[in-house]
This record gives sequence, structure tokens and C-alpha cells, in this order.
Amino acid sequence: MAKAPPPNEQRVVLSGVGWQQFEKLLAELGEDRETRFTYWRGKLELMTPVEAHQRCSKLINSLILVLLDELNAPITQISPVMLIQAELGCATEPDVCYYLEDRPAQLLLDLSRELPPDLLVEVALTRSNLDKLPIYAELGLPEVWRYLTQPGEEEMLKGQLLIYHLQPEGYVERSHSLAFPFLPAGRVLEFIEQSDQMSLSASLKLLRAWMQEQLA
Repeated sequence: MAKAPPPNEQRVVLSGVGWQQFEKLLAELGEDRETRFTYWRGKLELMTPVEAHQRCSKLINSLILVLLDELNAPITQISPVMLIQAELGCATEPDVCYYLEDRPAQLLLDLSRELPPDLLVEVALTRSNLDKLPIYAELGLPEVWRYLTQPGEEEMLKGQLLIYHLQPEGYVERSHSLAFPFLPAGRVLEFIEQSDQMSLSASLKLLRAWMQEQLA
């Protein structure tokens, strides 16, 4: 018997949605909804994450928290979070955002009034019909991590991590993090793979040992 494919994210894109309609929908569904929204100049994407999506997001979050702990540096983690810029007609709900400083954690950030987070993490197990990078660029996010799987993969956590730095002409893919210059994308993937092969606590110990080598 053929192996059933794992459950995947569901994405729907609606066109011709006004900003006021979008705000009304947000208010009607409330903060406890599972569906995540991305709005871009009249187009609205609705995405429902699955367990594999959430697990990968949590693993990347664990990695970042360990890095900051080893650096003894402040951090404000915001998840879930809605980033909006009404004047630009864009809004998005990434998996998690980080300020590399202590700040009040707000579930809705109006980036016409607030500084953008230092780092945004997006997990995508299915391809979006909206190109998110122009949205992130409009919002002024200096660094974006995108974890993407390959089409047809059975193992949902076997993908690639793309790191983008914001430049005047838009995002440029880089091999290393802007916030953590010692960290290559491959080390993040190695941590995710190790978490599948051993316990999370064991993979975190290896990550801490690697970090201490970088800081020595």
C-alpha cells in the first residue's frame, strides 16, 4: 500500500479585497484564529499551518534563543505577530519576529509608528502565490530567514534555509546571518536535521558546544 502523503498547508488567495474589508475580517475572526493572513495591495492570502510547520518554527526559535543566551544578549521574541503598514497596503503574519533588544512584545506592530524587528523567520511547506519578499522590503525588515521545503519531499523537515539581507535595491541572499555573522545557513539546517536524528536536548547541547567554539 502506498504511503499516504503528510498533511500539508492550505493556501487560498482572494483578489479585490479592500483594506477596510481586510480589517473587518481580522476583527471578526479575532486573535485566536489558526489561519494566518498576508495582505498585499488588494490580494489576501489565507494559510493554515500544519504540525510540521509549527514544529520547524519552534526548532528555529530554539536555536535563536540558544544563540542569544550564549551571547548573553537581550532579545524580544514576538509570536504570533501581525506586521502592518496601512499606507502601503500591506500586512503579514510571519512565524516569529525578533528585536535584538528588550522591548514590549506587541501582537500587532504598526510599522508606520514602530521600528521594524531585526529578524523575521518564515516557514513555508508549500509555495505561496504571493511573493513575500517585496512585502518584507516595504516593511523595512533588515533580515529575513525563509525555511522552504522542496516539492515532493516526504520528510517535511528536509528543506533549505535562505537568508536575505535588505539592500537599497531589495533583498540579497547571503550565506551568513546579518544578526549573527558567525552563523551560516547550513548550521541551522544541521541543527534541524540533528533534532530528527536525536533528542532535542542532545541537539541543543551540540549547538551550545559549537557556539562556544565560535566565541572562544
